[in-house]
Amino acid sequence: MTPSIKLYGYATSPYVRKTGAFLYYKKLPFTHVPVNPFATEDTLGKFGGTQVPVLEIDDEWRRESSDHALWLDEKFPERPLCPAEHREKILEIDDWVSHSFLMLNFRGALDEDDSLQRRFRFWRLAAIVSAHTPLPEEVRNQWPELVQNAPFIHAMKQHMNMHESTRDMQTRVMAELIGHIGEGPYIGGFAQPTMLDLAIVPQLLFGFFTGLEEKLAVFQAPSLKDWIIRVAGYLPENPVLAHNMAMVRTLKDAL
Repeated sequence: MTPSIKLYGYATSPYVRKTGAFLYYKKLPFTHVPVNPFATEDTLGKFGGTQVPVLEIDDEWRRESSDHALWLDEKFPERPLCPAEHREKILEIDDWVSHSFLMLNFRGALDEDDSLQRRFRFWRLAAIVSAHTPLPEEVRNQWPELVQNAPFIHAMKQHMNMHESTRDMQTRVMAELIGHIGEGPYIGGFAQPTMLDLAIVPQLLFGFFTGLEEKLAVFQAPSLKDWIIRVAGYLPENPVLAHNMAMVRTLKDAL
């Protein structure tokens, strides 16, 4: 009997994209249930909280994207995300993914820069959210301030060195990523993709696919380009959960 799988969350959340990639990799049919960031109780009330993502399988549900990988392996062992023989190493690197790499998604929101380019980026993010759950015009216009002042965004500070500039943080983290890939072919030197590769690749593609970035900058590093292409081969053309209306490019446009 085919299980009913639902993933609740908004496409601008890196954690939601991460769980989505797990499901795609395992080839598990699922329904993405978009959540309005300003009306989370409307969709998530039955789960007793507003945190995303929420993964619901039949009558069970869980939060926390990394836990989703382990739960999915328990229920659907095929195409493991965290093979038992490598679990310790994978979870150690996943701690870096969660507390270092994924923080890049929030670092820019904490900067004081108020350039038009930065505001455009936030307005574009509002449009991506609105494609799934329509937002009032005044909310879309105020999106830069709403995001910058969001308690969740400020809670991310505990995982960052705020004395390190955004550019320096990006440079450092990308160098660390290259180090984790090493000789490859996948992160950790594993022969097959794991939850680590799937947690990162959708984040690197999201901005380019949705028009936030003109170029896929990571392709300037040959080792990253080759690795992304390898991992993307296990995912659908749109692995970032953005509504098709918000998609302006695919990986083919970067090749």
